[in-house]
Amino acid sequence: MQTPLLTIVPALIALSVAAASAAPAIPAAPRALLDKYCADCHDDTTAKAKLSLERLPADFRDPRWVRVHDKLAGGEMPPPKKPQPTPAERAQLTQWLSQELVTASAARQKSEGRVVLRRMNRTEYEHTLHDLLGISVPLAQLLPEDNSIAGFDSVSTGLETSATHLVRYQTAADAALAAALPGRPIKSITVRHTGRAYLEGRLPVHRVGIDPYVRVAGDALVLHALVYGDMSMQAPRPPMAGRYRVRASVHTVGMEGKSMRVTIAKRVDRFAVEKLQHLVDIVDLPAGQTRIIEAEAFLDSPGQFLYFEGSGLPFFVEMKKARNGAPVGNDFAGPGLAFDWAELEGPLGVETGYQRLFGDLPQLPTRVVDDLAAGKPDNTKWRDLPPTDGQFANWPLVPVPREPKADANRLIRDFLPRAFRRPVDEELAAHYVALVHQQLDAGEKFPDAMRAGYRAILCSPHFLYYLEKPGRLDAYDLAARLARFLWKTLPDEPLLAAAAQGKLTEPSVLRAQTERMLADPRAQRFTRDFTDQWLGVGKILEMKPDPIYTEYDDLLAWSMPLETRRFFEEVLTHDLPTTSFLTSDWTFLNERLAQHYGIGGVDGIELRRVTLPPGSHRGGVITHASVLKMSTNATYTSPVKRGVWLLDRIIGKTPPPPPPDVKAAEPDIRGATTIREQLDKHKSEAVCAACHMHIDPPGFALENFDVLGGWREFYRVKTPPPTGGRRADLVNYPGKPVWLAKAVDAQGETDDGKPFTDIDEYKKLVLRDPDQLTRNLAEKLIIYSTGATIQFADRAVVEQIVRDVKARQYGFRVLIHAIIQSPVFLNK
Repeated sequence: MQTPLLTIVPALIALSVAAASAAPAIPAAPRALLDKYCADCHDDTTAKAKLSLERLPADFRDPRWVRVHDKLAGGEMPPPKKPQPTPAERAQLTQWLSQELVTASAARQKSEGRVVLRRMNRTEYEHTLHDLLGISVPLAQLLPEDNSIAGFDSVSTGLETSATHLVRYQTAADAALAAALPGRPIKSITVRHTGRAYLEGRLPVHRVGIDPYVRVAGDALVLHALVYGDMSMQAPRPPMAGRYRVRASVHTVGMEGKSMRVTIAKRVDRFAVEKLQHLVDIVDLPAGQTRIIEAEAFLDSPGQFLYFEGSGLPFFVEMKKARNGAPVGNDFAGPGLAFDWAELEGPLGVETGYQRLFGDLPQLPTRVVDDLAAGKPDNTKWRDLPPTDGQFANWPLVPVPREPKADANRLIRDFLPRAFRRPVDEELAAHYVALVHQQLDAGEKFPDAMRAGYRAILCSPHFLYYLEKPGRLDAYDLAARLARFLWKTLPDEPLLAAAAQGKLTEPSVLRAQTERMLADPRAQRFTRDFTDQWLGVGKILEMKPDPIYTEYDDLLAWSMPLETRRFFEEVLTHDLPTTSFLTSDWTFLNERLAQHYGIGGVDGIELRRVTLPPGSHRGGVITHASVLKMSTNATYTSPVKRGVWLLDRIIGKTPPPPPPDVKAAEPDIRGATTIREQLDKHKSEAVCAACHMHIDPPGFALENFDVLGGWREFYRVKTPPPTGGRRADLVNYPGKPVWLAKAVDAQGETDDGKPFTDIDEYKKLVLRDPDQLTRNLAEKLIIYSTGATIQFADRAVVEQIVRDVKARQYGFRVLIHAIIQSPVFLNK
């Protein structure tokens, strides 16, 4: 039975673990081997790495035993200069440890589950309320940032709940309810104006700068120069905050067969503009064609609007100077962008929220409600007023109950199963109904009492947390986990229906539901959220390159993450091999990225799949400009940073963090020495060499890629280097000269002694072990989807998944299904 809880989470629900009995002693045989080969460094006196095997109890839930196992199994311990166990002794010790660790890990999972109590993260909270209430107001920004564990913000141990969270959840719930209950007669409308009407409707003061260089052709407005957003062609203004769909009919003139790029953007503050958050979409407009362009965006006030700009046109000030101030005439034959019309549709989905909260209850202005209660007739004309009329600020629309307590009972009981993602028992439902009834008995008006009830539900542990029981997930918990994984939200009606029928736990039904969900547009949330965190491209705009990288512009920054997300979608949609993320003979490019990569024959701004030419050095996400930019610094590349990134995100051999007293090496930006020369000292320092023998090879293999992911043969510096420098144009950017210093050296040797000369040869070496690439990706997806890091008992499950996927040519979609059908996904 579900237990009624208070309206706000008082504290995290504690997971109690019975006190363990005294740990048994380590058996004589393994103890003898540990004493023989490990005690010299790990006794009480020496305790290297702060590990004493003399004091370490035989409690195999202790993660230090996992470290001991992995170091022994990997041959890293004992160190090379120490006495080594025979293969039989090493096998005996690791097999004993493995058995003990599996037993301890499985016992903990059986009693507690893999995942400790997990709440929604910010992204899930926003998507859930958007889908539950049919709203689009931003909510994630109202909540504190979530911690990242193992690279993801979905891991339960990082999702703590503080007093700040409790307050912010109330604020976010109020904002969501306010968006669902706008208090005015809102219906989605479509407003259109022609180019002529838009121009003629502007105030004379707003036409001073634009009139001389635009002209009207019929009902179309033709722009012959570029202006800023508040003077360019705009869509109609929104009547209120909400999500809108914008469309425009556009064509080019005087372009002599050339296409044009059209940007759809929204006016925002300058800080956001610098982060490229003003861009909604960029589309191609072929010459000689009229195209209807379309996009959606959230506009947070009537003062925010959507506007259009065309590329390739001069700025107004430039055109004014070139023409000595002479305006264009109707016979002007120069290039231009013509707008036949622009329209705005929205706000979208505005009636959904009210219906889900108040069903078919009518709405009336508070003034009318008061008049009717006093026996006065409704003689107002409010139904004929526009939503923007000031009356609704003073007398907002409110739901009018027929029988307040009966309506509250019905509406709350209808809302609870959707919000809590499962049927709700009588005791829990009665708790929330009683809360509203208490408000009514205290004299609160019906709308306010219902808001209090809905706020309590949206701040309840049953809403914010996934309250799963140890063992096999029931059908509703499985539906919630699946929806959270693929859609970042709550289950929809078909998923809940499958759970209610008891069929969702059947493998064939689970597979069919997974396929249905992957085909749904909401699966794009998984693509974006997973790639943004796994590969780090979600933070691509947080690092602005040093001005020395003059080729960096908004269009390149906008294109970079799109390549990676489209690449991921392609691999998933077509079940391409997991090895595609390391290497491929194709990628997604537009003209700007193709220029950056030195690949010809790609025209236009819209990304499309492109076969890479021989010798391009591209292929796989590790050579995407987005990934290369995120795995470096603003001024210089770091083989250490990139090496750690590649080992962790792609190869799956995450190195430990550096000792606290080791200073990071920074390249000499004068160009006198290279980072390779500075890192050579790691070969002679034992404390560094143990890790850098793994880190440096992948980092050096990527050294031919600069801060922006552009190919280079020489290091770039700001000023003439002390020796051996020269001035030359950037690769792929004629007319952009820079100072070049020493040559890049991308050769190296892997930790197992395999030499390579560049990234192409390095990828071939890594590709010899596709199982490891698949294993790493499987582990990342398991962590992301279940909310728990990989535990020792999970390792056998991961190996079975790898074997299953290998038998199906390492298909990535096969991997998704294998994880969802596995015990780690189907159990708490």
